[in-house]
Amino acid sequence: MCNNFKNKAVRDLAWSVCSQGLLKDELVLDEGVLRDEYLKFEPQLIQWDRNPKPLVDFMNTKNTRRLGHYFEQLIFFWLQRSERFEIVANNIPLRTNKKHTLGEVDLIVYDEKIKVYQHWELAVKFYLAINTGGKTTYIGPNANDYFHLKIQKLKEHQCKILESEEGKSLLSELNIPHVQTKLFVKGFLYYHPKQACIPWENIHPDHARSWWIYLKEAEELLTDTHQFALIHKDEWLSTPTLPKKILTKKECLNTLKQELELSPRSIYLTTYKNGIFKSSGFVVKDSWPLI
Repeated sequence: MCNNFKNKAVRDLAWSVCSQGLLKDELVLDEGVLRDEYLKFEPQLIQWDRNPKPLVDFMNTKNTRRLGHYFEQLIFFWLQRSERFEIVANNIPLRTNKKHTLGEVDLIVYDEKIKVYQHWELAVKFYLAINTGGKTTYIGPNANDYFHLKIQKLKEHQCKILESEEGKSLLSELNIPHVQTKLFVKGFLYYHPKQACIPWENIHPDHARSWWIYLKEAEELLTDTHQFALIHKDEWLSTPTLPKKILTKKECLNTLKQELELSPRSIYLTTYKNGIFKSSGFVVKDSWPLI
């Protein structure tokens, strides 16, 4: 239901609220709450799909160059219009007296329904699963990021940042006696069609998933009757917009080879049949993750 909107920004907004989270953890914000919020929000999304100006104008005033910032601003836009949640503070850096930065508090909200303050840590992540020694490891597309380290940082540092003296001082300034901490982590995990990778126990069983392949496998594994497009990072959240130019398989293979020779970055590829979106995934260098 998140991908039924015609406007890409509205589609991304819907996806940010209603898509399945990546984690299964006691700290994760209740998915039932998000489903209920989405259903209440859907009529407004339908209106914005007809006239997205309020959303577009809001996003144009924000720093959205990085995908994580774009995701955050979509969440803020939703919360500013939520009847249940009130934004109390967002993007607050915590520093010691020596001006050392401890980190940033993503978001503090007040839940009007249960009368509780909550600290939300937001993240949108994309990782490729690889079988290493019989175990599944999730690695970022450009091999510079690991999901287990991200989860560790979120749970052991970011989620506990308000327990620091600086965090307690911030809560005192905001007149907040107690706060619950919640994780709000969305994204996709990608699996190789020829590797057996069992998701971790703390990965939600219904998480969004797709595929990744090596460049040397592209000719074999990409479907002859499909068309293709290389997609920029700002299209990663919900279903990408159909590009004006899509590639035949031969054109795609040549482009993939040229692009991966010039750049260390993995390539996000979408596949279409008769102009209809079929899937998206990553094509990586043959030496990945050693790139």
